[in-house]
Amino acid sequence: MAEVLNFEHNGITVNATESPEAMGGLGDNVIGLVGTAPNAHASIPKNAPLRINSFTTQALLDPTGAESGTLFHAVYQILKVVKVPVYVVIVEEGATPADTLNNVIGGNEPVTGRKLGLAALSSVPEDLTIIGAPGFTGTKAVAGEFAAFGKRIKARVVLDGKDASVADQVTYSGELGGADLGFDRCLLVHNMPSVYSKAAKKNVFLSPSSLAIAALAKVKQWESPGNQVTFAEDVSRVVEYNILDTSTEGDLLNRYGISYYARTILGGFSLLGNRSITGKFISYVGLEDAISRKLVKAGQKAMAKNLTKSFMDQEVKRINDWLQTLVVDETIPGGSVYLHPELNSVEKYKNGTWFIVIDYGRYAPNEHMIYQLNARDEIIEQFLEDVL
Repeated sequence: MAEVLNFEHNGITVNATESPEAMGGLGDNVIGLVGTAPNAHASIPKNAPLRINSFTTQALLDPTGAESGTLFHAVYQILKVVKVPVYVVIVEEGATPADTLNNVIGGNEPVTGRKLGLAALSSVPEDLTIIGAPGFTGTKAVAGEFAAFGKRIKARVVLDGKDASVADQVTYSGELGGADLGFDRCLLVHNMPSVYSKAAKKNVFLSPSSLAIAALAKVKQWESPGNQVTFAEDVSRVVEYNILDTSTEGDLLNRYGISYYARTILGGFSLLGNRSITGKFISYVGLEDAISRKLVKAGQKAMAKNLTKSFMDQEVKRINDWLQTLVVDETIPGGSVYLHPELNSVEKYKNGTWFIVIDYGRYAPNEHMIYQLNARDEIIEQFLEDVL
């Protein structure tokens, strides 16, 4: 007989499908630093990221014990405070300080296309959340390069302030630019902290950003690094601080988005400041970056799928379910996900474009506590009634 064209199979077929993958947590901090280490072990190449997560690996930055270069102390101070991956890019010390600055900024080697200095951090296999170059970011030119790079890779930047008075530091902060240039993600630090050096057998001053990077890495990306006690034993410039006084030098620095080290009742020197140069809470930047990185990774797997109703509904539900996990663990106070009612049009859809809206709240850091003391006669009257 002729073949039955509509016959498929006389038996059973089992098709298994998987539910959408869970998006997981927001991840931890990963630091990227650029600097010098002239006595680094011969096995460490220049202009290539080296992952350090232990004091054993950190010691390779100077096996001679001289503690030379900018990276040795910076990484050591970070590992004393928090155990996170620290990627370092070692650059050559130039014949002049200006040459060394150029090496830190780096770029692409003309002939080979090899990435040098700051640009080499783009080849780190993990997502960097904090970048810096202690000792080199105290000028507008270098600060601008790091701000732009941080904006591109969605990482916060810790910058050295100038070795200058409070008034001059405030002026400098106003010269650095705004959010459009990436400075809304930059934490600018005023004074230099001192720590003990075994090589020098005394305290030595480090660049302002050194201990601030450790403080920022110690907290979650959506938390403020401010008010943390540091290992600083002294500071290069004493800043007047009074938690009740709005006219101090410290309050002026914070008013212009500058953090600093000062003695507090917590003991020792704390890092004081919650905001980036533009005044935006640095914790807000960290939260936005963390959410953005997660959405990018999750969205990559869904690219090129047909925009069917079930697919679109599934993506909205997946993101919303993940967002609610952030609510439960108090990363955010609330949030919701939905398709944009106006931007999703026929023309956009025909071009393969659709819009998902993610509304979310943010927890603000406890920057200003106000205690209202009320002396009330009614309380005295009640007391007298009980006595008489």
